[in-house]
Amino acid sequence: MMTTGGKQLKHSLLLLAAFAHVAVSAAEPPYTFIEGKVPEDVQPDGNSIVFEGPNEMLVIDTGRHPEHTDKIIAVAKARNKPITAIINTHWHLDHATGNARIRAAYPGAKLYTSTAVEGALKGFLIRNVEKAKARLEDPSVPEPRKADTRLYLNAINDPANLIPDHPVTGTMSIRLGERNLKLHLAKHAATEGDVWVHDPVSKTVFVGDLVVVPLPFFDTGCAEGWRQALAEIDGLDFQTLVPGHGLPMDHAMFSSYRSAFDAFTACAESSQPTANCVATWMQKGARFVAMHPAPKYSEPALAYYVDQVLRVPAKRAEYCGKPNETTR
Repeated sequence: MMTTGGKQLKHSLLLLAAFAHVAVSAAEPPYTFIEGKVPEDVQPDGNSIVFEGPNEMLVIDTGRHPEHTDKIIAVAKARNKPITAIINTHWHLDHATGNARIRAAYPGAKLYTSTAVEGALKGFLIRNVEKAKARLEDPSVPEPRKADTRLYLNAINDPANLIPDHPVTGTMSIRLGERNLKLHLAKHAATEGDVWVHDPVSKTVFVGDLVVVPLPFFDTGCAEGWRQALAEIDGLDFQTLVPGHGLPMDHAMFSSYRSAFDAFTACAESSQPTANCVATWMQKGARFVAMHPAPKYSEPALAYYVDQVLRVPAKRAEYCGKPNETTR
């Protein structure tokens, strides 16, 4: 026979077990993270996120390759819920090419992104069309590279799957059941218009290429606007940040990334030698450099961005949306 004390102890243990189960469940993220791969022989995919609502799914970024996008579709099919909304954090094709494939499976999916893609379709995205066509005719080009080229040409020839149904022109919200996702717009940062998403309930932010491991990609970036965006994100109460490339990080790790970014871009805007700026990121951003599978990648990439983007007046004028200027 169990004594009164024994019954109380059993009851307490059952309560503790129940609370532990609730705590574990609460700790599980309310989304599926699909990591974008960075293979050596083909173009990369950006990270994707699949949010589940009571009756539908929402996707943040759709990748480039069919193999990546099919993982997104597989999540929706496993849950037996349609994808009704797509958020593109920006127009880079490693984050948006999969839109067409998802909409072929779920024609009702509405696209939320900035209108910056419209300018890109008239400028940056079409600059290499003739070179791309020539690659397809060149027998020396490996088939994986030709496959990437076909994805590129198909995407820019299908602008309806890149241009938003619901343009993000400032802060707005999307409801997913009881969840209220906050969409923010960073102007002239990694692109002319970067959308980043905040889920206050799970204290998570999804920032696309505003954060990239092992280093920021400045191919279409403006340092000034980018710094402002990172500062705004750093001011939020969040626990987890999901970057455009690389694994999720906590707030402290993001703050370290922001510190390295500020120091690197400040150097690039000064008269210091390029090597000093490269060394700045290699030191302050060492933990991020170490995450890349090719250790020798970072230094030449950083030097390229300093010399060919950040210190080129025409590039700063184009990407920062300001009159041409002379760098020091």
